[in-house]
Amino acid sequence: MSYIIGKADKKQIGAILEMMLNGISSDPTSVAALGGIWWRRAAFRYLVGPRMLTNQMTTFAAVQDDQVVGYLILQYEGETAGAFDWAVLNSLDEDGLDILGDLLEEALDHAEERGLTPVVYFGMQNDSDPRIAGLLVDLGFWLADYQVGQMRTTLPLAHSSPLPEGISVKPQISLRFGSRLAEFIRMDYDLPDSEETAAEEEVVESDTDEPDATEYQGLSLAARVEAISLLHESTLRASKIYLIEEEGEPVGFVQQFNWKEELRLLFALEPFLWGTETEKQLIAAMPEFVGKQDGHLRIRTFSSAHLSASRESFEALGLGWEEAPWQRWVVGL
Repeated sequence: MSYIIGKADKKQIGAILEMMLNGISSDPTSVAALGGIWWRRAAFRYLVGPRMLTNQMTTFAAVQDDQVVGYLILQYEGETAGAFDWAVLNSLDEDGLDILGDLLEEALDHAEERGLTPVVYFGMQNDSDPRIAGLLVDLGFWLADYQVGQMRTTLPLAHSSPLPEGISVKPQISLRFGSRLAEFIRMDYDLPDSEETAAEEEVVESDTDEPDATEYQGLSLAARVEAISLLHESTLRASKIYLIEEEGEPVGFVQQFNWKEELRLLFALEPFLWGTETEKQLIAAMPEFVGKQDGHLRIRTFSSAHLSASRESFEALGLGWEEAPWQRWVVGL
């Protein structure tokens, strides 16, 4: 199959927007919400969408016989660049995987030449074809241990409580919290501040041809956590941040998102609190503390180790474990 990869022109961007609105997207559910009402669809197709894909992002197209057969939209957020949306027309059994690989290489080359984003990430749903993961590994990406699980339940909780004795929760200015973000995210990976980012770990070899999520291209834990911090910083402006202190000493933070009827809380805490009665009471107190007592509650931690250590105590509050729907793959430039 012969096709050309390059930046999308105005006509191709129009075709890509039509593809997105017709469900040819890496996140068809979210895009469908844009096109559910005719005037929203028209606004996205002819006003908002062209401006986004042209001025705010860089859009790459794979074109065969004057038809767009694949696309990847690169979005810039702080010191990271990420795949805002992507799709291919052909199935992966045909030429789709090659097209996606070429689109990714073009996007990575562009981001590297631009020189402003040392980290690039690629998101995909957990039920995506596993061959995509293999492609990402071949291109140098590693699977981030970043919000890979979650605990959910309905509100109100069966066992609510006041904040634990000695624990205070203090609102922060979200956009100013970025300078402190990394120090708290490091807590959730049990990573001492003294560990050098440049330290190296042995690359884990896999005995199979399947991509190994534990292979990190030789990067240390500190380097991976630094990349995760850069990736996460762009979420601050759309959330509320609360500093958690124990006896006046910072021991973590919680980030609050509101999505429809769901209260979403993301925690980073010092490891000595994982799975403790103090953490359990903190979780139980947060819905009332933020003024949300009905709907649904979703709890996430940054690291899988934290969630694993706390899972039993969270289950005692009525929360059930689920796999998070998205994977985040990361590569450094």
